[in-house]
Amino acid sequence: MPQCAHATAERWPRRPPQTIAKTVVNNLRPTLRKLKNFIFLTIFTVLLSCNGTDNYNLGIYNARQGNQEKAIEYFTKAIEDNPKYSDAYYNRAYAQQLIGGKEKQIISDYTKSLELNPNDNEAHMNRGLVFMKMGENDKAISDYIKSIEIKPDYPIVYANLGNAYKLKGDNEKACENWKKSLELGNRNVELRLNLNCE
Repeated sequence: MPQCAHATAERWPRRPPQTIAKTVVNNLRPTLRKLKNFIFLTIFTVLLSCNGTDNYNLGIYNARQGNQEKAIEYFTKAIEDNPKYSDAYYNRAYAQQLIGGKEKQIISDYTKSLELNPNDNEAHMNRGLVFMKMGENDKAISDYIKSIEIKPDYPIVYANLGNAYKLKGDNEKACENWKKSLELGNRNVELRLNLNCE
């Protein structure tokens, strides 16, 4: 009687999960290396071809990466390339505001941005924040009111306006603006309302 050979099916080698993961990663390494090289070459090409708006774009890139100092350098270059670039002034001010300090420079940049683009509600609001930080609450209130005139459904501005009124000692107007902020969806003012308003 002929003997039957036992047939065995080829199987995926039984390995612990860590070994399988290492195998997958090792198989992907050449592809990842190519992708990394492609990204590097793309960024390098962009950097070599920079002109005026590219400096602005590099500023935006660095700001989004959290490198505000480098962003400020690029926004400054963009302003040198085009002194009428309102967004470059705005973003340089905003980057400096995130770092802190240099309030007069920040106000100057927001003011220049607003000269070039007077309907920028966020520039008014952010300049108001700087004025409020400096204790110039009347100027802050003026900026917040202008921001509301431009965009009346922006809840954060009402909250800031309420804060400025509170700092001036006008609790009634503070509560009025915090309530409006809450009506527009800003729940962050609830504690202020509970503590200060009837």
